[in-house]
Amino acid sequence: MMLSLIRLEFSLLLRERRVRWIAAALCALMAMAFSMSFKEAARTADEAARMTTTERARWLNQDPKNPHSAAHYGLWVFKPASPLATLDPGIEPYVGRMIRIEAHRYNDALYRSAQERSPLSRAGLSTVADVTQLLVPLAALMLSFASFAADRERGTLRLALGNGIAPGRLLTARFGALAMTTTLIVGVPALVLGAISIATLDSAGWHSWPRLMLWTVAQVGYAIFFLLVGLFASLAAKTSRAALTIGLLSWVALCIVLPRLTTAAIESVAPTPSYAATRAKIEQQIKLYNRADLHQERQDDILQRHGVANAAELPIDLRGAMMHDREQHDYAIFDRELGDFFARLVQQDRLQGWAGLASPLLAVQAASAGLAGSDFRRHSDFLRAAENYRRVLSDTMNLDLVAHPTQGGVAYLAARDVWEKVPPFVYQPAPFTQSLREIATPLSLLAIWVAAAAIAVAFTAQRVKP
Repeated sequence: MMLSLIRLEFSLLLRERRVRWIAAALCALMAMAFSMSFKEAARTADEAARMTTTERARWLNQDPKNPHSAAHYGLWVFKPASPLATLDPGIEPYVGRMIRIEAHRYNDALYRSAQERSPLSRAGLSTVADVTQLLVPLAALMLSFASFAADRERGTLRLALGNGIAPGRLLTARFGALAMTTTLIVGVPALVLGAISIATLDSAGWHSWPRLMLWTVAQVGYAIFFLLVGLFASLAAKTSRAALTIGLLSWVALCIVLPRLTTAAIESVAPTPSYAATRAKIEQQIKLYNRADLHQERQDDILQRHGVANAAELPIDLRGAMMHDREQHDYAIFDRELGDFFARLVQQDRLQGWAGLASPLLAVQAASAGLAGSDFRRHSDFLRAAENYRRVLSDTMNLDLVAHPTQGGVAYLAARDVWEKVPPFVYQPAPFTQSLREIATPLSLLAIWVAAAAIAVAFTAQRVKP
């Protein structure tokens, strides 16, 4: 009986012109946003692949030279993007995608695609996630606000309840039909667009299919929350206009006002650390280490360790040993200062996850970027991988120089066989299970919002009056 009621309500919904217009508008907006993101992602991936090949060839084909000079010669490494970043680019447009690897220097990531975007694309609603997180709630409210209020105005609600249909059964049938409609409008396009990205772009190591499935479930669940808000307003208000007003005010509060207030509160509680101050602190400590008097002390220490009086008697290359020791010192500084910097950013990121207590929008945004692989943690993984690779390159070059001291006044020059000791750069994305652990809080909070809305609607339905 209940399935028959749901099918009846569903068929009635599909016949309504407003439903078809809403579905067409949302699908068109999602397709347009996706086309822009996909075009940019395909172009960037192609350029990164070509440049990676070019950089590897440039590194291997460099002229014979001092190994430490080769470490300064360096090369560029590129960040592979998740294919689902076409749905939700997260922070990707605002952080760099390529890093120059060279001795002594911790270089910043370059190429921020947001710098090349047109003013129109920066105005908002330029991604699929923008559409699902800002416009879909409005569409859900448009679908549900008149579910009971319109019947109350027409007098048909009194007729339905008078014929013995329990309010709970009527609510279940209409909610089921609305949920099915919303799933078709939001879920199907999201799956199709995500499948196109996975099939077309490089998805190796990203576990893209389970990410896409859960991403779609999160977006649909978020839309269902606003369906429930609309149903609550329709049950509680006496007129359709009042129900629409309640729904729109809820959208303004939950999607515009509270997210901005919460973000400001997080910034006051855990302010973003100054990257410039961190880099200045690092440079100051490195300069202290490279003082001329300390440089001489370290040189004398190396001579003493090998029991010789001058560099000519050393069985190793003194300059190479000095450079290697300097790199080890610098690594410790980078780990300490940048480790503290990124730890504070991760703390801020965790607070952003808990901010889902204030608004379901903040919960779904945190979960969405985490599932798409475009959140801050994946960017920090790339930075860490690039730094580890830089250390491999520097240590390989310096230790090769250490092992080949100058003999007979002829300086040692390394060649291709040494360059080949440095492997190609490989970035391995975090497994899906790790991303799940990282977004467990916002996902749970989103589920709580949906459950709380469902309870409120069910409670109100028991007291509905025609």
